[in-house]
Amino acid sequence: MRHADIGRYGGGWRTIRVVDADRGQRAALVELGFGPDLVRRYPSGTRHFDRAVANLRQWLDEMVRQRMTGTAPGWAGALGDLLDRAGQARVPLAVIGSLALAVRGVDVRPGDIDVITTVEGADALGDSYREVLVVPAARAQEGPWPLAAQKWTIASPFEEVSWESRVVRLPPVELQRRTEVRRQRLDRVAAIDDYCTTHRRERQG
Repeated sequence: MRHADIGRYGGGWRTIRVVDADRGQRAALVELGFGPDLVRRYPSGTRHFDRAVANLRQWLDEMVRQRMTGTAPGWAGALGDLLDRAGQARVPLAVIGSLALAVRGVDVRPGDIDVITTVEGADALGDSYREVLVVPAARAQEGPWPLAAQKWTIASPFEEVSWESRVVRLPPVELQRRTEVRRQRLDRVAAIDDYCTTHRRERQG
């Protein structure tokens, strides 16, 4: 796999492009957020772009290997560090995606950490992580669920869950289940159903 084309401009965008990836690597790269053409595109003013590109050059091969082998590093330490940084910077934060399920105890294996915060919070976290960023500090235009992005913000009705002596804001599990059904991730739907059944029995018993 080569990534010599990382960091070029194109059509008013700054791009991160991977070339010469085999079939397995291509699938892993798509899971890591690259498009079918193995390109990520960011507006020209994206913050910390050059730093993220330099880090990605160093770590992309290992990131792809972890995706292909299913040996992603443990998420608990990384989440604890993120929550500590957010707390120190007074950044409001909500954890979403597969990690939100894992925090509850659902049997899933998160591959990354997805969060929602404010515009100012995103800038503050980008500054805090600038030495280790592999994705530039860009603001997503689409929400993580089948809801209009502008209608789901840090002020939306998240639930507060206790995790390792911290309080973490998570989306309602019912909403996440609907999302996984919509995305046809039936293994995650089954894991959520198992969790809900066990949780219901614990409350009743």
